[in-house]
Amino acid sequence: MKRDVCIGRTRGGKNTKIHALVNREGIPVCLLISAGNCADCDQAIPLLQKFGKIKGCNILGDRAYGAKKIRLFLAEQGAQYTIPPTKNLLHPWKYDRQIYKRRNVIERYFCRLKDFRRIATRYDKRADSFQAFLFLAASAVIFSILHI
Repeated sequence: MKRDVCIGRTRGGKNTKIHALVNREGIPVCLLISAGNCADCDQAIPLLQKFGKIKGCNILGDRAYGAKKIRLFLAEQGAQYTIPPTKNLLHPWKYDRQIYKRRNVIERYFCRLKDFRRIATRYDKRADSFQAFLFLAASAVIFSILHI
């Protein structure tokens, strides 16, 4: 029996994480799923590599994406970042709080995704069928944003 790598055990049971890269209008440009028990920072670089062209972009992320390897990757790619440091760092970096407030776009996107009950409760047994419906739901979100 083959184990599905995108389903991880968490306190609440089996879970899958959705990682998304959205533009400033809230339109998803790249989606990735991983096991629910994996760290967010482990999926950031594969997500950014999957998208590709980040040179000159300002990437906004929460504290989970503030790992040194992610910040170095963004700097190597020629992208800026606005990510707050974790509270336990000895030498925290500065970030623009006004720009960081724009991160609510990604939170609103995830809220729109969770309107689809099949995404919120993860009815699908296999990762490929879950990802297929995720793309379908993302398309519906795009259509609602663009009023199509």
